[in-house]
Amino acid sequence: MSPAKALTLALAKAAEETIGLVLQVTEVGEERIAMSRLAEDVPENALLTLLEGPETIYGLAVWDRNTVSAIVEQQTTGKVLTLPPEDRAPTATDAVMCSDLCNQALRQFESIVAEMADPPDVAGFHAAAQLRETRSLVMAFDDVPYRLYRIRVRLGRGARDGVVFLVFPYDMPKPKASVTETAEFGDSFQNVVMKSEACLDTVLHRLRMPLADVTALSEGMMLPIPREAISRVELRADDRLVSRARLGQINGKRALRLVLCSEEDEGLDESGGAMFGGAGVGAIGAYGSDASGSLSQQAEAGLPDPSGFPALAGGGDASVETDLPPLGDLPATGDLPPLGQTGDAAGNGDLPPLGDLPPLGDLPPLGEGFAPPDDLPPLE
Repeated sequence: MSPAKALTLALAKAAEETIGLVLQVTEVGEERIAMSRLAEDVPENALLTLLEGPETIYGLAVWDRNTVSAIVEQQTTGKVLTLPPEDRAPTATDAVMCSDLCNQALRQFESIVAEMADPPDVAGFHAAAQLRETRSLVMAFDDVPYRLYRIRVRLGRGARDGVVFLVFPYDMPKPKASVTETAEFGDSFQNVVMKSEACLDTVLHRLRMPLADVTALSEGMMLPIPREAISRVELRADDRLVSRARLGQINGKRALRLVLCSEEDEGLDESGGAMFGGAGVGAIGAYGSDASGSLSQQAEAGLPDPSGFPALAGGGDASVETDLPPLGDLPATGDLPPLGQTGDAAGNGDLPPLGDLPPLGDLPPLGEGFAPPDDLPPLE
């Protein structure tokens, strides 16, 4: 049996059982249509009944003015009048008086097509509410294809002809994945992601230099790195700080021991050379200009004597004794007053000598694959 034949039987039987109306289906057409196009075909002053189906999907029943008036007249006067119906918009009372026939017709249609080999998806629908305006159809329904049945009927033994539209989703939506299926997909996706390759970059130290000095860099030049940088190594992934690390050695190879980041590690990229314990470029003086730090400050920072470093562009020789211009004859200061008791400051002469700094020529080259210094702490 075809859907057209099923609708012919369902409407006629539902009209007879619910209100005793003689209804004969004369024509049934089926087509695939968009809701925007359907809105243009709805007859004027037609009753729009929203059909609610399973899984919160919706359909539509459209009853033209002749059909609505015939259903109302059959229930109020017991027959369909031959006079033309009043030209008016349908009311809520009209919707209620048509709902029983609508629901019974839907149940009959569902029951008949269930015996078909490939039935249309029309199960579980019922009248839910009245839609007031035709233009609301586009906003109330999803933009998906719909199955439209155009039905022409003869009412009350030929007293009046009418039109009925029944609209259902053309393809029922797929059922939503269960919580178990969603969790399994999440676990599988996580396993795939966790097996992907991640590249980690190690940053030993950062420093700032004038552009002129950067352009003057050449192979063999040495850049000073503060000793505390060894314990403040950055471990980065995609230029994002992942962790801090301490540089050392294990089994004769360079190695890193991870340490947790602290809140002070926020915004590291903006702190320049002072990010590693504050002993960046400023601790040894600016490149390309007069040295601003004293030798004692450099010794405290754990840095070697800068006099052995090669000259950078515009920097000249960094020797403190030779770079200063002659100051000329200073005026006589006269007799200075006694300083009084200076406490422990008078015992500065008791400080032990600092000794000779090792020559820089003994440092290993900083090229590819340079050997780790012997004094790196073991990480075992």
